[in-house]
Amino acid sequence: MATQADTVLKKVRKMNLKDWDTNLWLIKRRLEDKEAVYKALRVETDAKLKQRLKGAVTRKILAKDLVLEEYDFLTADQDDRLFTLESSETDFVKVKAQIDRGLLNKKATKYAELLNSWAFVIELKKADQVIYGMRKVSALTQAKKVATLSSFLFQDHLLVDVSDKQVFTLDLNIDFFVFEGFAFITQKREFESVLNFRKGMEDNRDAVLEEFTTLGVFSDIGPMREYIGDNLPRLRKISTIQKSGYYKDPTFMASLVRVNQEEKWGLLISDGKITVSPENAETVLTVLSNSRLISLINREVFDAIVKKKVP
Repeated sequence: MATQADTVLKKVRKMNLKDWDTNLWLIKRRLEDKEAVYKALRVETDAKLKQRLKGAVTRKILAKDLVLEEYDFLTADQDDRLFTLESSETDFVKVKAQIDRGLLNKKATKYAELLNSWAFVIELKKADQVIYGMRKVSALTQAKKVATLSSFLFQDHLLVDVSDKQVFTLDLNIDFFVFEGFAFITQKREFESVLNFRKGMEDNRDAVLEEFTTLGVFSDIGPMREYIGDNLPRLRKISTIQKSGYYKDPTFMASLVRVNQEEKWGLLISDGKITVSPENAETVLTVLSNSRLISLINREVFDAIVKKKVP
């Protein structure tokens, strides 16, 4: 997957986007039983703003000092890295479906319609090729926040009150862009927030706990279900476990049983099934994600929050 994403990234970086059409969409969101429902609002922009919007996306695409790396749930820091995953794995498919409705979407005609937006998408388009840049909207566009602000303009050496003007603020520091089925993430925290990733991780939790039950990994699934709950760090860990899939490998599970006994990790395992308690639940999550590691240099043992396989 990383090789495909790298090919796509190199392709888009070589493109001349000068004559591509630029459209702005405001994205509205509501939650129904924790499921995000999105709507797209068309916003007309003048030529100068179109250039600024295109420039915001282009700057992210051409940031060649960033190293491409596959997205991982547990990766926190993002210095000098551009994370990637298939856009079909995210809520962006819902957002794109609304944008694809084109002129069927309502056009903004009143200032109030701009407020309380969840995000905005800059769409760059030429023929059948489309690049999307998305950013979560600042709280400054919420009606309550706007009502408390005062706007002034420094003009001709004088500070002028412009509170009668309808000011709308957009931060053009794009969180991620999408091209040919891949999302390229420049700001992971905002990316996860704007696309309702917590719900996705909760779905991962439910799916993997069901698999644990089917495979007989635990003597009782209840304590693990209760321990994870809706705790975000634990949801990240269980999502990582699902993605790696070590628990599906009988050889891995047999080795876990053996090493637990040899290294005296203290896990209670009987007939190949792990007994989970509040005291050992964190350790169970760690070993199932294969994150208990031994240094080849001095044989120290570490529980690694983030790890990267050496090629």
